[in-house]
Amino acid sequence: MFGDIPWHPCGLAAYLMTVDPQITVLPRLIEAPDGKPTRPEAPDNQRLMAEILRDPTSWTPDLAKFTTEVFDALSATWVNERGGYRTAPLIDALDRGDPPRGGRCLEIGSGTGILTPYLVERWGDLICVDLSAGMMAHQHHAHQVRADASNLPFADATFRVVVIGDGPLFVAETVRLLAQDGALIWSNALGAGAPYFQPTDNIRDALTEATPHVSWSAVESEALWGSWAIFHRTED
Repeated sequence: MFGDIPWHPCGLAAYLMTVDPQITVLPRLIEAPDGKPTRPEAPDNQRLMAEILRDPTSWTPDLAKFTTEVFDALSATWVNERGGYRTAPLIDALDRGDPPRGGRCLEIGSGTGILTPYLVERWGDLICVDLSAGMMAHQHHAHQVRADASNLPFADATFRVVVIGDGPLFVAETVRLLAQDGALIWSNALGAGAPYFQPTDNIRDALTEATPHVSWSAVESEALWGSWAIFHRTED
């Protein structure tokens, strides 16, 4: 079945990692121990997120209200139950993904602020956005905005970096907010088992479709139980 694949000195896996020239896959450095949490709702939610990626009008006021209620209910126990493993993919992305330095950063779906300290350390000028007032009540960052990520109250090209850790991706709005030399940092604490997970190539294709005459490249990897990807514009 692999007869048409040319020989590679590092074997088949190394060759497959370089098949897509727009996506660079870095080797995993942080191993995944046993005991990975499972989220039974993940497959259905991933299908919904894929639909929103294709068509943001799939995100309705009723769905926003339901999502808010779910996370409000989870907020009191969120850090104790899920906080311990959520940071690894983001830390790995910041260490090895070469994100832009300087400028303003937007954290979408900031929740209780588990990832926020690592972003403040890198970009002092940080704004945190979340839909759930209950989650944000546990957040201690000074610049918080309660808003729907599908329609954010910021000017075009305001942010050098947009960070989404386990949240929905509204492509047109994200592209609108990013500076020309900006980057999107995308992480999922449970990788392909996360409710908001979308494959890197799907996100890259959606970003490219949303920006005529511009393509996008990405670097990605896995860390602990999660995954991450960083996307940059590539001028045609």
